[in-house]
Amino acid sequence: MTIFKQRRLPWLGLMIATLLCGVCSLSAQGVEAKQAIGKLKVSLIFGTDGDADVAGKNLKIISGAQLKEIKFAHYRLMGEDTQSILKRYVNWANPIKGSKQILVSFQPSGKPVGGTLKVDLELWQAQKKIMKSGVTLKKGKPLYVQGPAWRGGKLIIAVELLELK
Repeated sequence: MTIFKQRRLPWLGLMIATLLCGVCSLSAQGVEAKQAIGKLKVSLIFGTDGDADVAGKNLKIISGAQLKEIKFAHYRLMGEDTQSILKRYVNWANPIKGSKQILVSFQPSGKPVGGTLKVDLELWQAQKKIMKSGVTLKKGKPLYVQGPAWRGGKLIIAVELLELK
């Protein structure tokens, strides 16, 4: 019968402990980066002085009172999307579900301060970036962006900060 002597490898335990600490650290950084710091709503609105039914007959009619700078006779809500704002990540909103014709990407560019948040905002149409801007959003004050001409009117993108944590 052969008896094996157990060798001690002190460096092996140290190496395993170091690897485990590294994995835990990376995991914690991933959790922090994916931390939701608020919610953002993106709405797609069609504005026209002509026949608004060209956008669709069953679309919700909305008042243009809040769109002070953008003046059209008729407005229709084409879709909206609410997304969490993830810290250190590019976030995407898709106001027309199932379509990639209009997309909005947003990424926080600073920490929330006094009910405001700075974000890098991009508007994408048919997988092409058509606008990029750094904006400061304030809770309860939507940002309206006139988008491209469409069916005798204009597409309007409303970006609203719903909450901050």
